[in-house]
Amino acid sequence: MSRSVLTRAGQVALYVNGNVFGRVTAFRYSIETPRRRMQTVDSILPFELGSTASSVSGTMGLYRTTLDGAAEGPGMVAPLEEIPNEKYFSMALVDLITQIVIFQADFCSVESQSWSMDARGLVLGTISWSALSYQNEVRPLK
Repeated sequence: MSRSVLTRAGQVALYVNGNVFGRVTAFRYSIETPRRRMQTVDSILPFELGSTASSVSGTMGLYRTTLDGAAEGPGMVAPLEEIPNEKYFSMALVDLITQIVIFQADFCSVESQSWSMDARGLVLGTISWSALSYQNEVRPLK
């Protein structure tokens, strides 16, 4: 029997600062390539592609559990009184079947967190983040 080459979300685990972060309901990330169209004044066609900065950002949906501390608990955000001393955090998505890191972001920072509480539902949150660097299985970890 052959194994599927498709990666399924159910076989991927998120690690935050090296620890399994098992409360995630959704994970999305976006990578902007470091190329931009260079326009000129007298032409509607781009003149060339210019180099700029690359960026990576995303969101994750998660469950709130008892005493988990929201984004502050796993060290993604410093408590309010310690914000000036806040440090970056790291994230990695690992395929549990192959043990391959399919996405890793380093020097991450939380941009915002929001939480919803419905009367008969679960407490759900969304964390928006950005990172200074990323890599995947094409560029292996060192």
